[in-house]
Amino acid sequence: MRSLYVAGRNRQQGIALLLIIIVIALTAITFFISNMSARDLEFENNARTNDALKKAKKALLAYAANYPEITGANRGPGYLPCPDLDNDGVSVVIGCNPAGVVNVGRFPWVTVGAGDLRDGANEGLWYAVADTFDYTNSPAVNKVNSATTGNITVRDNNNNIRFDGTTGNGIVAVILAPGEALVRSDAYVQDRSPATGDPNDPLNYLDIAFGEDNASFQHGTLDGFISGVVRPGAQVQVNDIVEVITYDEIMEVIHQRVAGELANALIAYADIANCGNLPEASAFDPTKAVGLYTSDAGVRQGHVPVDSTEWNPGNCADGLLPVWLEAEDWHKVTYYHVAASVPCTIGVDCLTVNNVNPPITDADLVVTFAGRDLNGVRHINNINEYYENENADLDLVYDAAESNDSVWPLIP
Repeated sequence: MRSLYVAGRNRQQGIALLLIIIVIALTAITFFISNMSARDLEFENNARTNDALKKAKKALLAYAANYPEITGANRGPGYLPCPDLDNDGVSVVIGCNPAGVVNVGRFPWVTVGAGDLRDGANEGLWYAVADTFDYTNSPAVNKVNSATTGNITVRDNNNNIRFDGTTGNGIVAVILAPGEALVRSDAYVQDRSPATGDPNDPLNYLDIAFGEDNASFQHGTLDGFISGVVRPGAQVQVNDIVEVITYDEIMEVIHQRVAGELANALIAYADIANCGNLPEASAFDPTKAVGLYTSDAGVRQGHVPVDSTEWNPGNCADGLLPVWLEAEDWHKVTYYHVAASVPCTIGVDCLTVNNVNPPITDADLVVTFAGRDLNGVRHINNINEYYENENADLDLVYDAAESNDSVWPLIP
């Protein structure tokens, strides 16, 4: 009998041990699944945030490129809308900076036709624009061409300046995904309740760290934005994710638009009966008065001739150039070079553009957009203050790799 008792007790102990092992295994599996689910959810939220920011950026760049058609005004491409200040998706039209107040507002998704974009926390995006690209600026105050730069400072999550708003390296526009509500490091408790929270107050959505407050900024200063996640300890201080539009990014679409307008006008000019050839250049001198940027006989390099009579020789149709090209001073920052004969002869008078793939050796015409004003002295008549190195040599060769110039062969 004793042996049966011992055997039964051993069997019970074995079953208990097996149950313990099963419980441990199930706990481990549950923990693994839980962690995996949390990671999957975080990944999905981050993906949704990044997707929303990218779509918002794409919509803004498209708006900038198509600004002349969107507004019907005689202003060129590159302008961006002001923020939405009342949560209806529509950009404010009274000015981005009324009474001197710099606005950080909601992303104007209706105005730019982007749809109601949401981040991973299901929050709407926020937005700010440099006053140099603000569409409410008067043309007498500001023009948008390749010399126009952003002036918003942006820092990384270690408080290092990535883009300096006091230099030509400033940001053109900032889009922010606010993430989950938190207690800001200045002790302000973000309130997003429909009953008590103000949906138009950026303090309820945007964060602060190192004294850099995403709920406010100043143009042309080091007071800008900081991109999360900032977690100096256990507590997250900033979970705002920031997407920016840089000078290079907006100029890529603007230059494409301007170059396309020039190409269309030049092709039409060459095709019109009794026109022939291409317009000669206006001798390079950015200090010339308005109305003097006309073709000069025998001049093949210089400014784009923008006087309407230059595009109406004899029986040729006029109005080929958009009005905004001159209004925005594109002729002052665009170097225009037409070959001595059109079509040109390779090895004789064709223009060459190096550092493109494949190299271009048969261009009839090349335009070069000047970049940032690096020295701040472009009021003088010196081509070296506009174009870099080989692009300022006044020969037949251009270099597409110069970082501050944008070279476009228009009629190869």
